Amino acid sequence: MRTGIPAFLLQSDKPDISVLKIKKSNFSFLDRTLKAVASILGTMHLHSKTDVKENLFFKINSQIKVFSFIFLIVAISFAKNIPAQLLASLFIVVFFIISRISFNHIFKKIFFLSFVFGLLIFIPAAFNVITPGRIVLKLFTFQRSYHFWIYSIPQTIGITDTGIKIVELLFLRVLNSISLAMLFVFSSSFAQILKGLKVFFIPDTFLMILSLAYKYIFILSKTIEETYLALKSRLIGSVQSKSIRKIIAGRVFFIFQKSKSNYELTYAAMISRGYNGKITLPYREQIKRNDILFLLITTIAGFLILFI
Repeated sequence: MRTGIPAFLLQSDKPDISVLKIKKSNFSFLDRTLKAVASILGTMHLHSKTDVKENLFFKINSQIKVFSFIFLIVAISFAKNIPAQLLASLFIVVFFIISRISFNHIFKKIFFLSFVFGLLIFIPAAFNVITPGRIVLKLFTFQRSYHFWIYSIPQTIGITDTGIKIVELLFLRVLNSISLAMLFVFSSSFAQILKGLKVFFIPDTFLMILSLAYKYIFILSKTIEETYLALKSRLIGSVQSKSIRKIIAGRVFFIFQKSKSNYELTYAAMISRGYNGKITLPYREQIKRNDILFLLITTIAGFLILFI
């Protein structure tokens, strides 16, 4: 009995896998870069829309919060002894606990940045070549000392007690500054940060440009990522990196031209509706009792860090 099904559909032979082998494409670097950028932007966007609203510091007045955090960072930068930096670390830990931010979520970022920018960079300052003092750990000894122009290399190279204190101070300063900056970012939305910058009398026009640039970068990055993934799904075999860069660069240029045209049309519509170059952002936050209490606590903490 004939079924009308083609004969090749009735065959059960397995296909030759060797024929389907495809040479690996040259996408590893672009994959990692785009994945990292997409992850960062996605986290920022999701964080600004959801998690931050559950934060206790989110309800603080934007201008008071920006002023308080910048005052604390300035106090940390001017503190010149280790006890003051340790006190600042204690205040920051208390702020993290009060704000209900999961410290486990961001401690890796904090310590990685602190290790790179606060320890690796300043480790040479611990040696007696840069910081003179009593040597507590000898590394190696030359036959004699050397002098090159204005530089002098002593006979014994080692780590000094003064150098260790300087490195500790600089490391704690960087650690506290990064921790406080992370606390501020994870307790504020992007809109709150823009509002808070008004405390320094920054023009509304500049704040509007920052807001548009932030949204434009986010949209552009997501578009490039989607374009690249769509391109990758249609390619078979090895593709030269030069060709990939040309395709992506062309797409970026097209998106830029399209956005430029849309912004020009939007600006023309604004002019037709009476826009005269003056911008007033429609927000006024009332100062509450909690805002004054937060400002008082951070001010006391800053002066304790400065004068301890």
